[in-house]
Amino acid sequence: MQKSSNPGLLWGVVGGVSLIFLNVITYIAGPSVLFAWWNSVLQLAVFIVIAIFAGLEARKQQGGYIGFKEVLKPVFTAFIIGTAFITVYQYILYKYIDPSLVGALKDNLLESTEKWMHKFKAPQEEIDKQLDELSKTDFNVGIKKSFMDFLKGIIFYFAVSAIIALIIRRKPAERPL
Repeated sequence: MQKSSNPGLLWGVVGGVSLIFLNVITYIAGPSVLFAWWNSVLQLAVFIVIAIFAGLEARKQQGGYIGFKEVLKPVFTAFIIGTAFITVYQYILYKYIDPSLVGALKDNLLESTEKWMHKFKAPQEEIDKQLDELSKTDFNVGIKKSFMDFLKGIIFYFAVSAIIALIIRRKPAERPL
């Protein structure tokens, strides 16, 4: 068995740069694209594919066989690094590059919440209550909030990493004695 570096390091950088690239493209396209639900799904899918590549590369380095713990490490490492990249990028974007995005995010969230609540035939008083609560929410970006969002992302991605590791792991076939 060959011992080599953690492919999660490289794939984490690739994931982070890819997510930043996608964010820049959607930022240029405008708030309606940047804050679209499908954009979040697309970015999550890209990130998962990149983490899978990290796991598959680790399995290849191990000669085609790898246990759960051994594959979990590069997959989760890719998620940690990629999440760190995108967190720093988004902090810089919302805090320094375009602080007006905070208001655009809030407006978009209020609009989409109202739309979905009407779609599900929620009573108007409940819609008004939810929109009032949402309008009081502080959407400003700071170091503490960014760090907490990073930690929440890591918790979510650990669960995703475990699922990916279960799928990628491969033990050698046992031979009868």
